[in-house]
Amino acid sequence: MNMISFFRTADCAGCDEIQASLEELCLAHELIIVPCRDGVPTYLPMEVTPPVLVDGDLIVHGGEKIAAHVEELIKFKGLWDKFQSDSCYV
Repeated sequence: MNMISFFRTADCAGCDEIQASLEELCLAHELIIVPCRDGVPTYLPMEVTPPVLVDGDLIVHGGEKIAAHVEELIKFKGLWDKFQSDSCYV
């Protein structure tokens, strides 16, 4: 299963908003607070520093780019929810 992973440092003020948006979306995601670049997994490119969002094969880094990606997720989830139904037609 591909889960969204959000790598951030504890002192990143802009990351608080991104984290809140992810939590509000109710999408499966994991939050990883790293102390510095050394805490970011080695499968990420060396030039990537927190904040980093990994969504499947997509690696997004930088607060503005991550916020834009989260906005896309919000739109997608809105469409997903719109066409879901709790009715069963037999």
